[in-house]
Amino acid sequence: MTNLISTNRKSNTIGSVPFNDDIYSISLYCSKNYVLHLNIGPFLLLYILWFVIWIFHFGLGEYPELGMIVTVIIAILQIITCLFCYWFVQIRAFMQCVPNPHDQREHAWFIFQKCRYIYDESEKKTFQTIEYPLSNSFSSYLQSKGYQTQDDIDQGIWNFGLNTMFIDIPSFIDLFIERATAPFFVFQVFCVLLWCLDEYWYYSLLTLFMLIVFEITLVQQQKRNMAMIRQMGNQPYKINVYRQRKWIKIDTTDILPGDLCSVLRNNENNPLPCDMLLLRGQCIIDESMLTGESIPQMKEPIENVDENTIFDLERHGKLHVLSAGTKIVQHTPPAKMQGGMKASDNGCIAYALRTGFSTSQGKLLKTILYSVKRVTANNLETFLFILFLLVFAVIAASYVWIEGTKDTKRNRYKLFIECTLILTSVVPPELPIELSLAVNTSLIALVKLLIYCTEPFRIPFAGKVDICCFDKTGTLTSDDLVVEGVAGIQNSDDPIPLSKIDVQSPVKQVLLTCHALANLDNDIIGDPLEKATLHALEWTVTRGDTVVPIKGRAGRWQIVQRFHFLSALKRMSVIAGQSPSPSSNETTYIVAVKGAPETLKPMVCF
Repeated sequence: MTNLISTNRKSNTIGSVPFNDDIYSISLYCSKNYVLHLNIGPFLLLYILWFVIWIFHFGLGEYPELGMIVTVIIAILQIITCLFCYWFVQIRAFMQCVPNPHDQREHAWFIFQKCRYIYDESEKKTFQTIEYPLSNSFSSYLQSKGYQTQDDIDQGIWNFGLNTMFIDIPSFIDLFIERATAPFFVFQVFCVLLWCLDEYWYYSLLTLFMLIVFEITLVQQQKRNMAMIRQMGNQPYKINVYRQRKWIKIDTTDILPGDLCSVLRNNENNPLPCDMLLLRGQCIIDESMLTGESIPQMKEPIENVDENTIFDLERHGKLHVLSAGTKIVQHTPPAKMQGGMKASDNGCIAYALRTGFSTSQGKLLKTILYSVKRVTANNLETFLFILFLLVFAVIAASYVWIEGTKDTKRNRYKLFIECTLILTSVVPPELPIELSLAVNTSLIALVKLLIYCTEPFRIPFAGKVDICCFDKTGTLTSDDLVVEGVAGIQNSDDPIPLSKIDVQSPVKQVLLTCHALANLDNDIIGDPLEKATLHALEWTVTRGDTVVPIKGRAGRWQIVQRFHFLSALKRMSVIAGQSPSPSSNETTYIVAVKGAPETLKPMVCF
């Protein structure tokens, strides 16, 4: 409906709408003069037609109230039509966009919700998301040498873009116009104008002032919340990557999928810039920002896994993938005596898988920004309820109008205002104000608890929740566990205290070695059940995956290889070795396994 002026390369704007050099021109399908717009021209003709009918057919003096009522109805319809330009994009403008010639580019693409879609010229003839290196064999990742030439780097930049997660925050005016043109707000302003026409000035102006102040407060709070969410994105810093056959420092914003990066714990405690596959070295990662898991997770390299294995993010992600936004709390670089690539800063080597908004952190931000439509104080149920009440309001207003017109001395203008107020009284204008006040109070209370909300009117929806279930141990229950003993051994159904089990017993050896615990700054981290078991045994884990007794001189256990728990296998296992003394060259190796009973039972020989 609104008019957009045609333009060409000489201008880079269409009114106030900018566009880039990829677009040659933008114009309406049927370019019209402003007067001929559908929300202007047709209504001008309608006004003229009605005034002609009113004056020459009905008579200006004989039917003043009829002329006034119809004129007001036409004006209201025009205002609603103009508001439709804000409520519906399809009505705002019908336009065509003419792109520039092919410009010798290999692919056509567009960006939607921070994600790039490239046209697939094969049989599908559809737009596809960018393919990241997520389904290669482990051998291809281990043999990768990163980007070898500048042409490869330039092509990677064009394919994947920069590794940024910048969130655009709308201006105050844009957010306020969005709320000021909402149907409920328009209805409230309409009611205020009716009160003013009924010589109800002071209360009307005070109500209008409160409406505007509350909307301004909500907009400011929304901008602050969006600014807090923007800070969830990583700030750029320098990182070592292997490019053109050497280690160089680049900004994290320049990382591309396929880069070999050196990751390590530093003094700045910077979060990881992208999703990475750990190739060499071990890391302990704090993933609380993404998953809410308070226990740091151990990440293992893929160099000890079968090279022919095809990488599966769902299957291998938990053990081998370092997610963007998480932090390294401890790293163990590759051993010096081992061959293979080593980083210049003695960090662990990781392969960049995904960057930008395609990472785990980026998808979380997109979920917050784009997962749901904006919500206002009204919904479908409210609309149907109001429509039901409106039927009775129309009946009441009709009765008042019919009975009022029987009195020839009664002011028709006042009568029309009263009938209109009856219709608008179905929805009390104070109700949205009270709801806005309640929402604003809730926002302030949530911010004090460090909880931020980008859609304030979703807070009343939360009031419908009666039961909230948590699936993590430690949320509603204590994670402090006490080990009573081991049951099901020595032909006894009662638990046998750990102190009565011989240290060389296979049961005790399994309890000592088969776990995923690690030492972080002289503190044991890992599963609470495994920590409680080791504490009850009076043993501890030191650096280098060595299990030693807290008291006494019993032979220490060295965990040589750990096969972490897999939900598909329902078990985990370790290879551990024990020497009688530190100076002894004799080492006894065992393989310890634990898991679900139905999984281990077929492996046991009776």
